[in-house]
Amino acid sequence: MTIPVKLGAPVPARYRGVWQRSLLETPRMRDIDTTVFWLQTGRWHADIRIPAGRPDFSGVYAFADCNEQQLDWLVRQHGFAGVTQVDAARSHEICRWRHLLDYHPARAKPDAGLMHFEPAFLTETGLYTPYLEHWHLLPDSHDGFAALQLLNVDGAPATPARFLLVAGSYVMHIKNRCVDWPAGMTPGTLLTARVASEHMALLDFEISFGCRTADGWDILHSTLPWRAGQPVSVRLGSVREDCVDLTIDGVSQRWKILEWSAPLVRSGRRAGCGGMLCAVK
Repeated sequence: MTIPVKLGAPVPARYRGVWQRSLLETPRMRDIDTTVFWLQTGRWHADIRIPAGRPDFSGVYAFADCNEQQLDWLVRQHGFAGVTQVDAARSHEICRWRHLLDYHPARAKPDAGLMHFEPAFLTETGLYTPYLEHWHLLPDSHDGFAALQLLNVDGAPATPARFLLVAGSYVMHIKNRCVDWPAGMTPGTLLTARVASEHMALLDFEISFGCRTADGWDILHSTLPWRAGQPVSVRLGSVREDCVDLTIDGVSQRWKILEWSAPLVRSGRRAGCGGMLCAVK
């Protein structure tokens, strides 16, 4: 995946960190049960949305192990990653999320909202579709940021595309699916209620969200439910001007640095995946 040459200005500092959604209202529904986290760095974002009522995935380690109920739930997940732009408006700011990777096919309308910072939370009102969302900034998420893209052995972006975003004590890992959308899928199409066996690979899109530990990070939520609760070991290798070597779960990898902002170093600061930020510049 080729990254856009012109990414635009960084978003204002008040947007950076990890936001948890507490409310979604549309003209037809009200949702306070979906688990939603939005991680925002200076320019990059990742978003994971896990619906309520998750069936039991005990003993499931791959899509081939899933029954019909589990597959029906998996297609209701959402998530995406890409670059963010914030524009000034008359009484609000307009936040625009450009999806480079998406759990679902492309949207029919742009993803943009009018933003307003309340004393205790952030409100988002749909610009092109009617909705209201409330967002709350997680503590320890707004100090130190990184956005990395996996490279292959030739130094080109890996296929499928993979990104690793860090905001303070939190991490999101995004891995694109290996297959293309079927021909004829128009913008606005959602994944069907059932995924035929020949199209099951469309579900193989990972967004995993978790917290840093001394050895790496622990996955709290994932679009691959069998990954939730797993630890991920991370060891920092050499760091160059535009790339960093990481050993993740024993596999050495080179990642391109898209963004890197070291946190303030404090006594007791956690190491691991986010701790690598402290080692640079």
